[in-house]
Amino acid sequence: MAEPSLMRITLSAEGRADGAAPTFADRRDRWVVVAPAQARLHPRLAQVVLCESALRPDLDVFYGDEVDGAALILKPSPDLTMLAAADYVGSPLILRSSAMRRLGGPRREMGTAAAYDLMLRAAAAGLGIGRITQVLAAYDGNRPRPVEADRRLALEDWLGDARELFDVEAGRVAGTTRLRRRFSACPEVTLVVPTRQSAGDGARPVILDLLDSLATSDWPMERLTVLVGDDVEDEAIYQGHDWPFHLRRIVTTRPPGERFNYAAKMNRLWREAADEHLVFVNDDIVVSRPDWLRALLTYSMERGVGGVGARLLYPDGRLQHAGIAGGLFGFLAHAWLGRPAEAPTYQDWALLPREWSMVTGALFATRRSLLEQVNGFDERFSLEFNDVDLCLRLRANGYRIVCTPFAEAVHVEKASRGSVVPPGDELAWFLNRWRSLLENDPAFHPGLSPHSFDLHPLVPIGEWWQG
Repeated sequence: MAEPSLMRITLSAEGRADGAAPTFADRRDRWVVVAPAQARLHPRLAQVVLCESALRPDLDVFYGDEVDGAALILKPSPDLTMLAAADYVGSPLILRSSAMRRLGGPRREMGTAAAYDLMLRAAAAGLGIGRITQVLAAYDGNRPRPVEADRRLALEDWLGDARELFDVEAGRVAGTTRLRRRFSACPEVTLVVPTRQSAGDGARPVILDLLDSLATSDWPMERLTVLVGDDVEDEAIYQGHDWPFHLRRIVTTRPPGERFNYAAKMNRLWREAADEHLVFVNDDIVVSRPDWLRALLTYSMERGVGGVGARLLYPDGRLQHAGIAGGLFGFLAHAWLGRPAEAPTYQDWALLPREWSMVTGALFATRRSLLEQVNGFDERFSLEFNDVDLCLRLRANGYRIVCTPFAEAVHVEKASRGSVVPPGDELAWFLNRWRSLLENDPAFHPGLSPHSFDLHPLVPIGEWWQG
């Protein structure tokens, strides 16, 4: 197999496309590498591209990892959600010559965001994009990053007509952005809440704290229905309250001796809902930001998104959920579990809207039509795994799973049903279905330590860039 032809387009040290645009051949066997002048590229980059393109002939664009001084910058698989928030891809970008011909090359008018703009346009053009899990570029502590004004210019150009649908605001991390959907008319939404009227630390049922917090939401209350599935027939706890939303209660008692099945209960409830837009909410949630629902629906209303999770905190302020990573501890786990909420995280991932293969179902937005498509929860997972299995099946059907830090809530985890060890047959069935993906989670990275909740790179030895 012949070595591929590689043409390098050198950006300025700041990431600008200052030179004249070359002519690109309409050939798939030739490749163009876009990188800043100071980038040291993998010495066998041509062979790496040859191997990767042979494995994935459907792809037109590759990107890889970088090292900046001693900092390893490892990247997940293509993630449009995080790309809209930050330039996580960086460089080098490696494109087929035919793809570069179609795109027209880096644009000078995008200033220091020339590579970022090129990546966005490749995604908008529907080109196949993939990552290479190797360090392809090294910098001596001067890896360029786009000036924020340039990056926003590229982002707004990428949004195109959709620019009218979103406000582009500052993110939770300096130099990042938030897309906030504009709602000219807020759609009707049903919140699906399972409960058994469990109490928290005191005698007050936790669902009352949830309902009180929902009343502080900035969503039009006449367009909000809270559908409660209650295992207790007595409705006395709901009396005497004047919540502004529509509360609908369904009694979900079980025959004596019948084992509780969360998945079956949730399937019954969402099928009772009349609205397309649904949010599953555990009864031990307390929402802490008035715009939490707008934040979830900013993404869940997108055609290509299957479900959206929230950033969840324990009552004492520790982080409980900002995404679930496959491969952690040989299985799966919540990244950064139990860490201080404001503690730094690898590449700020816990504060960026980004895609994961799995998120928790404790606070989860989706659409009724999608649940009908996949037949809702798999009721063989009675207690555990039903939410992550739903995410993985939605993802297998081509839908993205998003976690947004702009929907934040407190979760008294398992206050509603306690801690129960999942049945062994359910664990076996889950592993039989998803073991391969868990071992190669595209939202994770094989270079990250699988033995720590704090995501961090493994220490490499003898790499080309260490000499």
